[in-house]
Amino acid sequence: MHPLKTMLLLALPVGLAMAEGLPPPSVDEVVAKIRPDRPRLFINQDMLPALRDYANSTAQSYLTTLLRKVDSFQPPAELEFRPEYVRIDDEGRMVFIRNRGDQNACEYGVKTDGGFPANECALAWLITGKEEHRVKAIAYLRLLVKFVQLADHSRILPNWYNFSRTCGLAAYDWLYDTLTPDERREILLPLLQHIKHMQNPGYQRNGGGPESGYYGEPTLRWYGGLVGYKAGVDDALAEELLRPGYEHYVTVMQRRDEVSGGKGLLISPTVGYSLGAYPWASYNFLHSLHSACGIDGRQHWIHMRDYANYFNWMSILGPDGRFYEFGWGDAGHSNNVMGTGLMYTHLAQAIHFYGRDFPEQAKITQAIMALLPSGKSIYTGSFPFTPFLLTNFDAKAATENPEAVISDGRLGEFFPSYGLTNMRSGFSADATYASFKGGAKFDGHQHYDENSFIIYKHGFQALDTGTRGNAEHHLVYYPQTIAHNSVLIRMDDEPLARHWYPANSPKITVPLFSDGGQNVRRKAVNLGFEQSPYHVVSGGDATLCYSEKKCREAVRQFVYLAPDCFVVYDRVTSVQPDQQKVWLWHTQNEPTALAPELFQASSGEGAMAVRTLLPTAAKHEIIGGPGKEYWTNGRNWEIFNQEKCFAKPDNQYGRYRLEVSPADQGEKTRFLHLLQVGRAPIKNFAPAQLIQSETQDGIELTCPETQRRYQLFFNREGMIGGHIRAWDADGKSILDQPLLENREPVKR
Repeated sequence: MHPLKTMLLLALPVGLAMAEGLPPPSVDEVVAKIRPDRPRLFINQDMLPALRDYANSTAQSYLTTLLRKVDSFQPPAELEFRPEYVRIDDEGRMVFIRNRGDQNACEYGVKTDGGFPANECALAWLITGKEEHRVKAIAYLRLLVKFVQLADHSRILPNWYNFSRTCGLAAYDWLYDTLTPDERREILLPLLQHIKHMQNPGYQRNGGGPESGYYGEPTLRWYGGLVGYKAGVDDALAEELLRPGYEHYVTVMQRRDEVSGGKGLLISPTVGYSLGAYPWASYNFLHSLHSACGIDGRQHWIHMRDYANYFNWMSILGPDGRFYEFGWGDAGHSNNVMGTGLMYTHLAQAIHFYGRDFPEQAKITQAIMALLPSGKSIYTGSFPFTPFLLTNFDAKAATENPEAVISDGRLGEFFPSYGLTNMRSGFSADATYASFKGGAKFDGHQHYDENSFIIYKHGFQALDTGTRGNAEHHLVYYPQTIAHNSVLIRMDDEPLARHWYPANSPKITVPLFSDGGQNVRRKAVNLGFEQSPYHVVSGGDATLCYSEKKCREAVRQFVYLAPDCFVVYDRVTSVQPDQQKVWLWHTQNEPTALAPELFQASSGEGAMAVRTLLPTAAKHEIIGGPGKEYWTNGRNWEIFNQEKCFAKPDNQYGRYRLEVSPADQGEKTRFLHLLQVGRAPIKNFAPAQLIQSETQDGIELTCPETQRRYQLFFNREGMIGGHIRAWDADGKSILDQPLLENREPVKR
């Protein structure tokens, strides 16, 4: 090992795999271990000599960029405002004259709040020792103080993300020994008072609890308390923040381990969050515990160890080399291109912390990094010091044939915390990808979408539809079951299910009702997960997610037959026979009826055919197209700036849906559907027929791609279960087993 790396890594012990899962230290133990000297936040005195050498060698390119940027800074004496968004009233308060984003934040009204440039200048001073960098850093810290005081006075949240204020606290810590007692107090005391105030300000803030990205106000208690501890400014206030700040952070880290469950899912399957800003809280806590207390947090929390596995199975490799997401929860659906700009950084951090002790995870992580389409450098926009800390990450490590490393032969992966089953025929642009959700135990940015699915083959063939934004659509359509590939049970005058609504959205004054959807989350039960080289099966019992006034049973079993077929079986029982049961399929383009029970729709270069086997003589209705894209509650709820959004090529908001319902009224309905994907148009349809016994419904089919023949049976009543048999093209039996372990349906 390079001697420099040996110096930098001396506080990170090897053999971690033997010590993982240890109980976290108590707050008293942590406080007792806080270094008395400075700096201590993210960087300490022991790290400095090696960090400076590292910055001038391995991380030279990052240092050059940093110094060029710092040299260009001209700190203003006062805050500079953006008149297109705000004005300052006679009482010195910021007033927004034009809304921005989901909610107005004070940072939108200024050119800089001072936090980021303060950190960059202080970091440049730490590395080079140049006095002009230190002077600039102090000037920006004073600007940050003015910013938080203005935000508090104006009763406007300062930032949605606390990153700039965290950076400001670190800058203060790094400069602490060079400041006079008056300067220490002048800068730190207002920041600590601001942090305390924002814990319960009486107006909007980013609360950010254990099931969030944890980049809101509570997080700052730990960092502010750590910086202020025995700083001689207000030691009592610093400890008042520090102790609950640490304990709450531990709760967050424990929850993240719980949600991950060894699979790497980080709090939410909405990847714009979990692959975006969410990892920072975990990594920064590990960095800060090490630098300030000498505590190796890896022994206590391991969720980021498996993060690459999560990214791997949530990714769709598109024909253009870009990664696409499925679009779960509060995703935007503008084109479903996965934002990978931060992934190189997040994966590099995973290798830095866990790579040496978990080489297999590191190998997969490096393979994924090799396939990232762009942004193959450490991101410095959120925390400028990050590239100088990742000394256990080798950017030059090469991975041969990364696609083969990623494609380990499995057809599926199961994320139990969200009842999420992801399936694929391989990891390539030609592969089939699908995701089924049934039985979420957590609720990070999720919708009323239990027992729904999303399918991709040369394009999105079954979509999660709608989009977020400052329009009524955000509440009335987008999060509701009607927008997803699930099942409706319609009941007159049912209240609309609640969901968060952007503060800057228009008020809704008309009565709103549910269009047959679910009204509760986190009450579905996953039925299990099973896979073979030929199939993947999962399912969900979502009975308790629907109103008790209309639903007695809502069970779905979802089977993937590799590479291109899916079988979906639903048991739906309503309270009243006239409560219509509806099976939903959402598409980007209009489905075409090829036969009374067979429809096809295309997207991109692919297509999907949907064949209804049950109910027999079912009704099929296509809803959508101009003026009816998001039809519910008797009208169309357009997305924000719909004309502009629709003009974007490859948008994936969805525009049509197929509703399948029984021809006759009755309490019990059984839906059985065969889905087949392929290049558009599909011409070689899978031969299929309905097969039934006294107690079971089923399907016999032959998959065209492989010529494998399948028989699937599903229990019509009572215990949830079924059986699958399969024969290869030569007639040899290759599969004969229960679909899943039989289980009792949920009882009301």
